[in-house]
Amino acid sequence: MKRSKFNSINIWPGFVDAISTLLLVFVFLLAVLMISENFLTQAIFGKNTALDNLRSRIKSLELNIEEGTEENIKLSKLLKNLNIKLEKLIIEKENTDKNLIEEKKNNENLSLDLEGLEKKIIGLLDELGIEKLKITEKENINRELNSTVAQLNDNIISLNKKIKTVQNMLETSNKDINNKNLEIENLSEKLNQALEQKVGELEEYRSEFFGRLKKIIGDEEEINVVGDRFVLQSEVFFSSGSAEIGKEGKEKVIEITKVLISISKKIPNNLDWLIQVEGHTDNIPISTVEFPSNWELSTARAISVAKIMMKNGIPSNKINVAGYGEHKPLVKNNDSFNREKNRRIELKLTQP
Repeated sequence: MKRSKFNSINIWPGFVDAISTLLLVFVFLLAVLMISENFLTQAIFGKNTALDNLRSRIKSLELNIEEGTEENIKLSKLLKNLNIKLEKLIIEKENTDKNLIEEKKNNENLSLDLEGLEKKIIGLLDELGIEKLKITEKENINRELNSTVAQLNDNIISLNKKIKTVQNMLETSNKDINNKNLEIENLSEKLNQALEQKVGELEEYRSEFFGRLKKIIGDEEEINVVGDRFVLQSEVFFSSGSAEIGKEGKEKVIEITKVLISISKKIPNNLDWLIQVEGHTDNIPISTVEFPSNWELSTARAISVAKIMMKNGIPSNKINVAGYGEHKPLVKNNDSFNREKNRRIELKLTQP
């Protein structure tokens, strides 16, 4: 009996120790998993807080930048870069969330070993350290942006002061301009009055000139008065396409010249005058070696009349010559009768 008792071995204490050890290991693993999960949750919460702070700062910077001038373009570029980095952080956060979900699944299955957890914890700590560095860099950038915005505000204030100074100068200039405009208006009124007086003085002699010419001309249809001009049809003076005055035309010009000379003797010396000689043609084009266009023909005809007048006593400084070709018709050039009316020489007693 004693021998059998001696040979029986009691294994329960060792079994209990083994089970206790396993339970302790299991509890330790669970504690480590809970700690790592809590740590990851706090890290993600810290990232969310940092991201919210960045968003609020970026929004405030955007509001400040909208009120700036051209230098705000640089700030907007920096904000774009911040937004890009913010998107990257969001992507990293999403990746971290995915990792957390995977960690939870792994924790539920209790398939992670202690060494794997330690490695992941070390990796997460490294990532958190990098994120902290990134957040620090963002804060530094925000400080620089804030200082830049303050400088912009100072520049805007100084610019506003300069604008006020310029506005004051402009107001003063506008007052001077208004005063000068009033002076100009007064001078214009005086000048118009003087011109009206001079024109009125010359009008007497013009009326006498035209009146005496009408008596000389009589009932000739080719010579008449239109407004303040004496109109002579070209057929009286020139052949078709020619600027040479015929005998009859020369006689008419000499008669007109004599009348003008007798009237000019009555005009006071202080009243300046001149006789305007204008040549006109119809709209039928001419193209010869001597006259390439109607403009040359009308000018040459006016010069021919002016030469006869100067030859018979009108001073050259009292004659002005112009050729208008077909560009100033009396009537429309739509038939031969109207075209004949438009081929003419006009004389006008006027002032320079």
